[in-house]
Amino acid sequence: MRQSFGAALAATCVLLLGLGSANAASSDDILTPAAIAAFEQKLEVARVTQADIAGRVTCFEQQDAAMVAERDADQLRLGQLVAHKRELEGLLVQRRAEYDGFLREYNDASGRLAQLRSDLDKLKSYKAAKEEAVRRCKDSWTILGFLCDLAVEIAQLTGQIENNDHLIGPTEKRLNDAVAGMQTAVTRYDESQTLLTAAERDAKQTSDQIEATEASIVRLQAALAILRPEVLRNMQLLNEFDGALGEARRVDTADGRARTGRLVRVLAARVDGVQGKSSALYDQARTVLTPQQFTACFQ
Repeated sequence: MRQSFGAALAATCVLLLGLGSANAASSDDILTPAAIAAFEQKLEVARVTQADIAGRVTCFEQQDAAMVAERDADQLRLGQLVAHKRELEGLLVQRRAEYDGFLREYNDASGRLAQLRSDLDKLKSYKAAKEEAVRRCKDSWTILGFLCDLAVEIAQLTGQIENNDHLIGPTEKRLNDAVAGMQTAVTRYDESQTLLTAAERDAKQTSDQIEATEASIVRLQAALAILRPEVLRNMQLLNEFDGALGEARRVDTADGRARTGRLVRVLAARVDGVQGKSSALYDQARTVLTPQQFTACFQ
């Protein structure tokens, strides 16, 4: 029983004094110079840990700022791509209308040319038939063959044939120009379609990139929401601990020394708690970050 009580008492003394405070007075709360020095050493170790945590927070903040800048740049690019896509969609409509215009011209010229050629064939056949009829008539009537002469009508047919020939040439040119125009329009349409497809692909990729970046930002800001408040609380605690140690060195009354001794020990226990809590905070941050995000700040 005495051994258990002694062990419990020893454990209680260690808890009250904190790590490295074995030289503090055990009969009262007054700190010896050696105990103060030990607590100051604890403070320096805690400041190193605090600086490490603050450095991680700064690293995550830099990641967050970089992600925000990347997202903003991508959003600007996406806006430009969407505007460009709309321009290309309008251009594609124009290219299609251009092709349709040449197609109408082609169909019109093709129909006109077919009609002219059909009319020409009919005129030539009719003229040939008339000339054959005149020849046979003259062969039959000999001396009176002049009565068979239909020269005026045949001349009219010849004029119509020549006129028809003159119309065929320009119509053929219209047809050829329409074909060339359609070919050019198809090429221009295909080029516009290729550009539109590329713009749509880029817009989709950029939109996906923005979505992924925003997810990264959310994770980083969640981790910062865990770490930032703790960094601030730790800084305030260490400053308070530092002030208490400074007061413990300056105070010269027994009552003051006891009061500051009690305060230093309470703050030392809280500092010990902070030291142990840092790994738990990192584990929390790890749960909301991707492995790449986490390890980027723990190299």
